[in-house]
Amino acid sequence: MAQLVTILSMLPGAVGIYLGFYYLSADPKTALAIVTATTVGITGIIAFVRHVVFHKFDARRLGWETDRPDWMFEVGFANLAFGFMGLLPVFLHWGEKAEALVLIGYAVYLFQAALLHGYRYFTDEKKLTARLWRSCLTTLLYAGMMTYFACNAVVMTTN
Repeated sequence: MAQLVTILSMLPGAVGIYLGFYYLSADPKTALAIVTATTVGITGIIAFVRHVVFHKFDARRLGWETDRPDWMFEVGFANLAFGFMGLLPVFLHWGEKAEALVLIGYAVYLFQAALLHGYRYFTDEKKLTARLWRSCLTTLLYAGMMTYFACNAVVMTTN
């Protein structure tokens, strides 16, 4: 079940980015709403479940097993907060600037997490390739695409 939750936490964001690029030229507002709701909203809420409900599996997956999972809960709560903030501006129609702000906030959060995973990869004696590819490089790419959509929204709203 925990492995399924891990896969489910990545799927909505990937689909959202794909649909965002699909709709970007024809309907940039819809593209932004889709990306915000999926990459931040749905993904953040599922990440909360992964970090809190399945914290033992997630810590093992990351190579950070501990008897005190408080920090996993804290990360989960941050994801839940972002998750709700990813859904609110979309479904309450707060506008593109609010959606862009949420995207940038979560992208900065993920960028920092990716840097931490990269640091851990290069400084640990045991080099886990999953940490480098999934936790560092794909997270950097994901945060970069979120930032692209946020910047596109800012340009779109200033014209």
